[in-house]
Amino acid sequence: MRYNTPINATDASFERAVVNAPLPTVAVFWSPEQTSRQKLEDVLEQTAETYASQVLVVKLDADDAPQARDRYGVQQLPEFLFFREGRLVARARGMPSAEALRPWVEYLLGRGPSPTPRERPQGHAAGDGAPVEVTDVTFDEVVLGADVPALVDFWASWCGPCRMVGPVVEELARTYAGRALMAKLDVDANQGTARRYGVMSIPTLIFFRNGQEVDRVTGAQPKPVLQEKLEALL
Repeated sequence: MRYNTPINATDASFERAVVNAPLPTVAVFWSPEQTSRQKLEDVLEQTAETYASQVLVVKLDADDAPQARDRYGVQQLPEFLFFREGRLVARARGMPSAEALRPWVEYLLGRGPSPTPRERPQGHAAGDGAPVEVTDVTFDEVVLGADVPALVDFWASWCGPCRMVGPVVEELARTYAGRALMAKLDVDANQGTARRYGVMSIPTLIFFRNGQEVDRVTGAQPKPVLQEKLEALL
């Protein structure tokens, strides 16, 4: 089958059309109220034709895909999300020309560098000895895209047990600098990711490897418990 035209998707078809797509995918969230329909269609049609059978181009009206929009922290429209093997690898906001979109597609196909640096909090890199503060917007790129195992502390400022876990996570960040990523996500400010992973109580600490959840614990845990689980992932 020659994929050479944009595909329309909704929440009901998102997993099939984007996450489980047979090709790398460019998914664009848009709104008729905030986006020039004709300009967007021109860009997407040209991109789909240029990269026929190499890339899928999927268009999602934000009103028809609120769950997917929330899941991936889409805040501005239009917003382009680039998926490879079911994982979000990059995102770009605004209305580009087909030419401006090309470097992003080349990066998606592994044929060019990332057009912009990955969205990481200032002053931190994966495994540099300090926990990384992540948000709904940066979670996939920082945590799921990490090339080392990751431990994410889902917390909130009002949570007493969370304040007990915080120093432990900081210690682990120093202990595993360069070998594992420690991250913290404020559930009050980033409810989309908390819902995505079914976090019902805090602190919840979830372990990831190769972009997949592999373990979790709930409640204040001593360092040896978390350390044992991290060692199993290294």
